[in-house]
Amino acid sequence: MQQKAVRRGASGDLVEARAEKRSAAQGNRELRLAQIIHAAQQTFCEDGYAAFATRGVAGRVGITLGNLQYYFRTKGELLCAALQEYVSQIVSDYTAIANQAGISATRRCSALVERIFFDINETDRPKFLFEVWAFAQQEPYTAELVDDMYAEHRSIFAKLLSEIHPTLTHEECLARASVIVAQTAGTMILAYNGGDSDKDYAECVRVAKQSVKMIVDLSPQALENDETLRSLPNLKSHGTNSAHGGIFNSDEDGQRELFELNMRQTGQDAPYYRPTVQGKRRKVKINEIVSTAANLLAAEGYANFTLARVARELGIPESALRNYFPTHDDLLRSTTSALMKVYLDRYADMGKPSGKPALERLCEIVVDAFEEARDSRVCRFIFEMLALAQHSDVTLELTKTLYSAYRANYVDLVRELDASATARECHARATLIVAQIEGATTLVFGSKKQPPDANRIFELMKAVTIRVAQGTVATKGAT
Repeated sequence: MQQKAVRRGASGDLVEARAEKRSAAQGNRELRLAQIIHAAQQTFCEDGYAAFATRGVAGRVGITLGNLQYYFRTKGELLCAALQEYVSQIVSDYTAIANQAGISATRRCSALVERIFFDINETDRPKFLFEVWAFAQQEPYTAELVDDMYAEHRSIFAKLLSEIHPTLTHEECLARASVIVAQTAGTMILAYNGGDSDKDYAECVRVAKQSVKMIVDLSPQALENDETLRSLPNLKSHGTNSAHGGIFNSDEDGQRELFELNMRQTGQDAPYYRPTVQGKRRKVKINEIVSTAANLLAAEGYANFTLARVARELGIPESALRNYFPTHDDLLRSTTSALMKVYLDRYADMGKPSGKPALERLCEIVVDAFEEARDSRVCRFIFEMLALAQHSDVTLELTKTLYSAYRANYVDLVRELDASATARECHARATLIVAQIEGATTLVFGSKKQPPDANRIFELMKAVTIRVAQGTVATKGAT
């Protein structure tokens, strides 16, 4: 009997030991998985989707590539898991803030906005999201992840808004939520590409937070009763009243005209300049190359933006392309500069003093820019440029130049509308207007799950733009 008891005791100890061993092994596996996924997220953020490699992830973790493949057989599996985890964490964090018990909806909304701005200023989330936006244009599973994230993001704000304003319809709550999400996304873009000083950026953030509070606090009748808004340009009239075509024109001849690179001469040389037949042909060829390169960058992403790929699309040898653009950076700089020139000339012309009041000219630019933001090709191009700017000094330099010059148009208009505003206040207001327009490109995410009322969202954006420009974003009780 004693021997049987001893054997049973020994057997029980063995089972317990094996269970502990399995538990430890499972714990080690979960720890290793977490390490790999975290390393993959870091690699994706720092190297970009084009240069992401499993070997680099394995090196960060300190394991062999074979060991990593024991957990994730392919690069696609690893990247999908890493992005899924990252997106899920964002949604989880924001949902937790929005659902805190015992706190008013207004305070929860304010806390959520503070958290978003903290993520913009203190974490690598903007860089990560720039890469995700661009990668979503190339990979369907990433697009679905990002769609889910933004649909959830807007739903979180819409739910808070419905608690704050019980009389608002679901559609109105979703429209306001869409503007808030777009505005914070645009602020993130300008934070990394605006080139502001610390003091200027601090003022921009202050105005942005006031603007979000204004969107939250607007009474349900604020837009319906605003006669000024109804008399200003809107999306419905844009198609018939605008003299400007789209940046990415579907007409081939229009494309070449949009991307035309004019060789500028000095005033002294101009009278003696006579373009030769060879010079004209070269100019036409350069326009054709740049147009093709711009469309390829938007359609296939910066990972495929190579001299060889552009030459193949044009049907010419790479050596022939190098006669015009010797290096990848030469072509990238010329392509981006050409598009920037189109934008800057277009909006500088629309913003110039004329017989129209400043407010009408401001809204014309906003209407036009918002219409561009609804063009999927424009969105793809912007997403690729933002991601590429994290890895290319040439692109970063050009994006900063673009936003600085583009913002200057709005600074001048703000100064016309509010002569009492200081230079820093004009700069901050102009930055927020640009941020809102740039952030509108993110409305493409989640649109299939939450079909947006584009006209309603735009009218709200226009109302916010006017109040920002006039310096009336502060509302009663604003902090």
